Amino acid sequence: MRLLLAAVLLTAALCACTTQRAKIPAEPVYPWFNFTWYKAQVAGRTFDKAAMLVPVQLLGLRGNFVAQFDLGSDGTSLYENALRNYFASRAQLYATVDTTQRLVSDGGQVSYVTAGLPLHVGPTIIAHPVLARGAGELVSKDSLHSTTPKMIGTIGANFPKGKVLIIDYPRQRMCVLDSVDTYWRARTTFVASRMRKGRLHIPLTINQHTYWALFDTGASLFPLSTDEHTWKTLVATGPPTDSMRVSSWGEQVAFYGAPIQSDVYLGATKLPRGQAWFNRNKRLLAFNAEEQIAALTGNGFFSTSILVLDYQRNRFGVVY
Repeated sequence: MRLLLAAVLLTAALCACTTQRAKIPAEPVYPWFNFTWYKAQVAGRTFDKAAMLVPVQLLGLRGNFVAQFDLGSDGTSLYENALRNYFASRAQLYATVDTTQRLVSDGGQVSYVTAGLPLHVGPTIIAHPVLARGAGELVSKDSLHSTTPKMIGTIGANFPKGKVLIIDYPRQRMCVLDSVDTYWRARTTFVASRMRKGRLHIPLTINQHTYWALFDTGASLFPLSTDEHTWKTLVATGPPTDSMRVSSWGEQVAFYGAPIQSDVYLGATKLPRGQAWFNRNKRLLAFNAEEQIAALTGNGFFSTSILVLDYQRNRFGVVY
């Protein structure tokens, strides 16, 4: 009788496990493409995750091309110097741009809208990236087709416009979807965000106060970067405990930091605390004021998470 009872219980347990497994749907097949981390030396320090790089392709050009993934930039740009030697002449390169459509960034970078250089990022095509005049490093003619990755531009916030972007930091991959499907809807906690010039602003709560921060995947060095007044509300009373000079569009900018004293939340989600940094650069502070944000935040708070960025409904989601 005991043997029969044991057999019945074992069978029931196996059935229960099978039923539980059946309730967990497998991940659908998504158009993933990988990204890599760029390791850099900045101000004498080593940053293993200084920037996100994605593989890209340019129609008609052969090479191992990558671009920085920078959602803090409102547009996608190609670097003139990096591409120059892939063309027979500078005139041939500029035959692909419309020089009457001239743009100037807040940092003074002059760019032109392209008409014949569609950029492929995974399965997505960016039809008209801009060409940034004089930007990037010149690629020597004898290494144009070598296996070394060539940094040829920046992927900006127009890339996921009107779509849903999934960033899987642990597996170093991302994909773009038309909408949030049932698989991600069941796994994601969303908070309402704001959008300006295609860039997402998210509400960070620190010590019961909400600070709107621009989510910038191009900002990997500092978890939170703000102005001095806001910085003083986030850290212990006293002078900065750290400092670093960083290049910003060719300009050396001093940043000062200290540990954040209170827990940081995105909605009900507790984030790693990290350090808060500030600068006194007029151009950068004017950008924050124009964007109506208190700070910039980047990959630091989310580098172990999966994010679901809904550019259709202005939502920022974290998967758990």
